[in-house]
Amino acid sequence: MSSLDIHRCQFVDFTPHSITALAFSKPLSKDGSGSDVRLAVGRSNGDIEIWNPRWVWVHELTLRGGRGRSVEGLVWAQGDDSEPARLFSIGGSTSITEWDLETSLPIANYQCDAGVIWSLAASPDGTRLAAGCDDGSVVILDISGGPSIIEFSRILQRQDARVLSLAWRGNDQIVGGLADARIRVWSTKAELRGKILGTMKVDQSKEQESTLVWSVQVLNHKLMISGDSTGSVKFWDLTRFSLLQTFKAHEADVLCLAADASGHNVFSAGVDRKIISYTMINKELGRWASNSSRLLHSHDIRAMAIHESNHSSFLVSGGVERSLVINDVRNFAEGSYRKLPITLQQPPFAAIPSRRLLMSYADQTIKIWKIGASSNAGENKKLVCRMTLSADENITSAQLSSDGSLLAVSTIAETKLFNLTPSESGKALKVTKIPSHDLEEQGARLLKIINQANDKKLLLLVSPDSELTLYSLVRDESTQQYVVDVEQDPIELELAANKFKNSSKLNHLDSIHLVQVSDNGRYLGVARLSGAVDLFDLENLDASTTSKLIGKFSIVATALKFTSRNTIVIVTAEIKVVEYDLESLTLTSWSRQNSEILPRQLVELQDKCCGVFFDPENSQRMWLWGGTWLGFLDTSVNIPIQRIPKRRRNRLGISTEDETAQEEENTTANGNASTVNGSADVDESIEDEEETEIIARVEETRKKEKQRSDESSSNSAFWLTRKYRPILFADTFGPGEIVLIERPLAKIPLPPAFWSNHRITL
Repeated sequence: MSSLDIHRCQFVDFTPHSITALAFSKPLSKDGSGSDVRLAVGRSNGDIEIWNPRWVWVHELTLRGGRGRSVEGLVWAQGDDSEPARLFSIGGSTSITEWDLETSLPIANYQCDAGVIWSLAASPDGTRLAAGCDDGSVVILDISGGPSIIEFSRILQRQDARVLSLAWRGNDQIVGGLADARIRVWSTKAELRGKILGTMKVDQSKEQESTLVWSVQVLNHKLMISGDSTGSVKFWDLTRFSLLQTFKAHEADVLCLAADASGHNVFSAGVDRKIISYTMINKELGRWASNSSRLLHSHDIRAMAIHESNHSSFLVSGGVERSLVINDVRNFAEGSYRKLPITLQQPPFAAIPSRRLLMSYADQTIKIWKIGASSNAGENKKLVCRMTLSADENITSAQLSSDGSLLAVSTIAETKLFNLTPSESGKALKVTKIPSHDLEEQGARLLKIINQANDKKLLLLVSPDSELTLYSLVRDESTQQYVVDVEQDPIELELAANKFKNSSKLNHLDSIHLVQVSDNGRYLGVARLSGAVDLFDLENLDASTTSKLIGKFSIVATALKFTSRNTIVIVTAEIKVVEYDLESLTLTSWSRQNSEILPRQLVELQDKCCGVFFDPENSQRMWLWGGTWLGFLDTSVNIPIQRIPKRRRNRLGISTEDETAQEEENTTANGNASTVNGSADVDESIEDEEETEIIARVEETRKKEKQRSDESSSNSAFWLTRKYRPILFADTFGPGEIVLIERPLAKIPLPPAFWSNHRITL
């Protein structure tokens, strides 16, 4: 391996936001399938992330928030199993927002007009919402009319304290935890007019302040639990409205509770960072035992959620620490756990080697640094541009042109274009806005600046509903700066029709989540959440503006990259690496011989591949990186054949047994590309005979193509390191150089965590 300068950039002050809410679209997969399960993760900056538990957790999309917004509660509601679940959120205001996952936009905002909403719960039949407000009222809303329809139903009997938590008891009663140390049960039946059926009182805090009942959970029609600011977890009899059992389990506020579908296993967590589990030991007497606790978080735990299916069960928790933690519900005490890295699967960074620029964006702010030649980038860098948008919406995408002269920035509501020129002192970049009425009214989820011949550029926008539009950019003769070409109409690109049956009820799977452009500006690659990857030839748009379907994979792609060899590399969520020829749209010789037998160290990685790049001095060396690893594959030699690793997709995610027949139905678009059929080819169900057959097929392919066999394969075909972590971004920075952004967890600012003064005894 030749010498390589790696610029370790630890100065980039990227700080993810706290997790404030968690909710599964299906707490229980009754049919044993987890294909349509999604986890919604609310952040303190108003963003809502949508995660797919399959393939060891894939971050599919982000619903963007804005300045001064925070997500304080999330619920899914599903009235009819034939329809996708609907997502609702609250955030420190008097309104409830319903979201459209297909467009990542709000489709309804309902004003309760009853005070700031503190809690939200959906009825079991998915037809009503209950909102608890700071003026003591509980507002019942009818959502049975379908998406975007939220109608007022009634207000339950008002109290004089904030309604901090809510849970439904069947479809006719609501249990609420209030800020006056009481739990109340209301009836929602029309004849009772929202009257209170019962009241239960929790312990008073020692500070003479009212105890706050932060969380309530109904286990069944007769039993519920509560968590409050004294650190107590209480079990209640709902038939008599009486206390059954109390656990003084926590040393500070209990902020969240979670229970499995059977109601026999309960979990509590809060400010003291511990997750404590409780198990029912006597069903007739309603007796419980606290059987284990785990300290997996370094700060307050704000939210927990549970999902169960036939072969998988996991408890997800999150809070001020900012990372999601995944536990096994059925083996909580001794089972493995996983803390997801803070690395975003669509990194908000970009590197421009020709100008030695490094860009990052977060919320409404963009920063650009100039990196010197020293390999220690932290000692030889300068912030040359910092810009904050006046709009309130969070940035969805930002892109620099390859020469560093243009900056494009988009939110969900608008797109802005800027010229960047060196200042008179040369120590900063001067930012000049390019006026364009069309762009300012066009929001985008993704964008790209495309270089073309004759000093022309194109701006690609991917709209919220995944429509692709190309705008032409030309130099103004008087200013020599780029402007939008008003004489040329924007070009609308069309995706090829999806020929493959999709059994999922989710409406966002055809959304675009990745775009990539070749260095020469000719080709555009587009990946959809359904697994489809499309190709546009931008030099032949006069002939057709419709894409060609490269392939339909059973697993979503997480990285795309064009090569200088007229090929495209696609990496899936299971780190399956394939390479296609752009002319024939068939697998390259290297991919036919190696894609099915990638090294064990690579395919067994849990953290997704977030990016691919190539060294300009060695176009055969394919670099790949994820949140905790960096490595390369040398496509000039074959990978040594070894026993094929069985993929363990049930590593605290949806297990292989839970996968539906959808994977088996999905095939690639090209006949000779069946070797890249995602996990259908290589998964944990492969038997020894099938492994032998795959190896024999690869060896036969190598013989036919007269390539170097296993005996002539080189150990340099693959290299991997875990030295750098967590990695936020990696890319080439010119010949023999790599820029790598690290964010050590110790450098992420956190408020002081709870610390117990109890002595530890061994």
